[in-house]
Amino acid sequence: MQLCITLDEGPEAIDAAYREFLDSGVEILEPPHDAVFGRTFVAADPDGIRLRVAPRD
Repeated sequence: MQLCITLDEGPEAIDAAYREFLDSGVEILEPPHDAVFGRTFVAADPDGIRLRVAPRD
């Protein structure tokens, strides 16, 4: 299962969210990278559910 957290701001907001997740000790599965739909990264919650952070369409 994967949930997507979308942000209205640009790539800088995705990178800022990544740093917040990292500083909070959240497991990162995919570091920030540019995909066809924009900047994104994937983390995991304590239950192993994938959390994708990406720009809003």
